Amino acid sequence: MAALLIFMVFFGEGLMEVDGATASTLLPSVHVSLGVAILVLSVLRLIWRLIKPPPALPASMKSWEVALSHATHIAFYVLMIGIPLLGWLAIPEFLTDEPGMSAISAFGIGLPQAPNFGIDAKEFHEIGSNIVMVLIILHVLAALKHQFYDRDALFKRMSPP
Repeated sequence: MAALLIFMVFFGEGLMEVDGATASTLLPSVHVSLGVAILVLSVLRLIWRLIKPPPALPASMKSWEVALSHATHIAFYVLMIGIPLLGWLAIPEFLTDEPGMSAISAFGIGLPQAPNFGIDAKEFHEIGSNIVMVLIILHVLAALKHQFYDRDALFKRMSPP
């Protein structure tokens, strides 16, 4: 999950760059396929977290750290589900600008028609990606702080059993 998310946040926009009418749909289809994978894995991960709650946070954590940890994780889930959905909602506008891209697919399967809610989905998709980029950086810095400064074994909580 982390590798997919990091790749998409830092390189996903480049996959959607289309050069001219003869451009291939390969890279945009990779972008869409990875977005669908993130969406599906995020929903499955959320279901897993609801069924099997994570281990307790270290008792040494301050109350503001606990609150920030919970808020960050909620934001990650909202964005990991919301950004792919916003990307799907942005496809009609993208196809208006790039009609040669109508064959974009997810894992080789055509995409269902996205409804038009009258929002600038592309703009919100990009804003969400930028927020995730900041969250990833803060999340890594916080994990490193806990590992090397607090030495509270938080990494063990993140590792599979």
